[in-house]
Amino acid sequence: MANTKTEIAETEANTGLSTNVTGIELDIEDIEIPRINICQKMSESEAPVGSILFDKTYELAPPNQSLKVIPVVAQKGWRENIPFDEEDIPRIAWSKEQANAIGEESDWEMTEFAELTLLIQQPEESSDVDAYQLPIGDHTYALGKINVGKNAYRSTYKRLATNAALTGQAIHNKIWNFTSEELTKGKYTWFNPTLTATVETVDDSVASFVNNFLSA
Repeated sequence: MANTKTEIAETEANTGLSTNVTGIELDIEDIEIPRINICQKMSESEAPVGSILFDKTYELAPPNQSLKVIPVVAQKGWRENIPFDEEDIPRIAWSKEQANAIGEESDWEMTEFAELTLLIQQPEESSDVDAYQLPIGDHTYALGKINVGKNAYRSTYKRLATNAALTGQAIHNKIWNFTSEELTKGKYTWFNPTLTATVETVDDSVASFVNNFLSA
């Protein structure tokens, strides 16, 4: 009888969370991935304009200097194209159907954007142990997210999508160069994130990490 009670208690205590060797119950919603930003002239940062920032603190690379990254997740969405000087907050859709529904009643055009999760390899010349805290195989990495729209959407997400469609391979099978490049359009100049495919493929340790992350 005692064993039966123990089994019932254990069943009731099961919350659906994952407990593993880390000693903590893990819920995917509790995992907070730091942001990647490109420092612009109007950014509230002391970092040089055009630099790649991690977690609003760490300068990973200056303009035009590439970082080796592995794209882990690329999620496409749509949002209202509301000018920055407007008080309205853009509504977001994660499916074409939702985007069409919002667009039918919105005063603003719906535009594409994407959330990219990137695994950033620490450059050999970098000694920043605070930014790069994920030892995987022979290298150390930082895991971050960047939100891209308009030109940045075309120079990142569309390149990932095109490569995946043409090669039939997952986006995390190869290493990409991630760079902040200066763009000028009329009187406006800003820095834009770009992804460029390399011929390097990821090693088994990185592939295992990405697969575990995606299955969480």
